Amino acid sequence: MDMLHYVYMNTSEMSKDQRIVALIGASVFNSMASAFKLMLGGYYQSSGLQIRYIMESGWLLDYLKTDPKLIQQWKSIPEDKRQKDFSPGLIRDKLDKRDGFKEKKREAYYKRLCVLCGHPTFAGCSTMLRPKSHLDAHMGPFLVQNLLEQCIQELVRVSITAGQAFMQFFPPNTLPDHYLEKQNQWHKHVYGEG
Repeated sequence: MDMLHYVYMNTSEMSKDQRIVALIGASVFNSMASAFKLMLGGYYQSSGLQIRYIMESGWLLDYLKTDPKLIQQWKSIPEDKRQKDFSPGLIRDKLDKRDGFKEKKREAYYKRLCVLCGHPTFAGCSTMLRPKSHLDAHMGPFLVQNLLEQCIQELVRVSITAGQAFMQFFPPNTLPDHYLEKQNQWHKHVYGEG
């Protein structure tokens, strides 16, 4: 969140494409804050909705970087065409093809968040709304360490991905000196690689 805010506030002359990316970045920033607040307040399923939004936004940003014309196309496309040309499934497939990924891990991750948080499913309700698996669903907030930890881990994962995709649009001198070092430390901690 600090990086998104820093870049937004300290990039004095943005191109028209960078302004659109900054707008997406502001939306991601707000979703990060919302996800964190919801999970700390004991609303894990609602936090997961924000986490999925961050994930999709990160993939959108990554996709927009593949062709400079895509940013303006995304900005001006009518909603009925956006669902066709910029659907989450299409973006995942294009990124997988670009990266040479054949396992469809992006799709599996997306579907898992859809089942747990994005759609009314029994699996989502029984997993995200029960303080303990043998109890009934709980209305209102509840604190469970296991769900809190899992939400934090998911938020960190998607935030790293979205942040890295966002930064592709801004020159390295836009960042504070210590950011790349901190990013590498987090990446190694979360993904086990540097």
